[in-house]
Amino acid sequence: MNNLNQTYFLSISYHQITVYTGSETPPVIDWTDDDILQGFTTGDQGVSFEGINNGKASIIVTLNGDEPQVSIDRAITVPFTHASDQVYITSVMDQVLSFSIPKGDYQLTCSTSQQSDQDVYYINFKAV
Repeated sequence: MNNLNQTYFLSISYHQITVYTGSETPPVIDWTDDDILQGFTTGDQGVSFEGINNGKASIIVTLNGDEPQVSIDRAITVPFTHASDQVYITSVMDQVLSFSIPKGDYQLTCSTSQQSDQDVYYINFKAV
């Protein structure tokens, strides 16, 4: 299990980062043309956000956090229900990060900031 409010690293592949609950095995979430246009798609117990670039990225996960204090290139907010012990974050063929947050309903925001050396993804779970 990982701690909130710290920086972790993922290798983004297939231009997507997936946030999900349930088991540690990521859900298979298909993308439609409309999903690609909106920058995210939802599936069984998870959501995949479009990654800006493939490659190494920093991931910062917060619970009821404030707006990131950096320039944000894109922010997408979706409803998210969490009913298990862990929330998981991964990209295709990379490690799975796990975080303990209380069960409940959230507004899940994925904010992305392109930096000179890598992209930064701010994942915030805001209780509703």
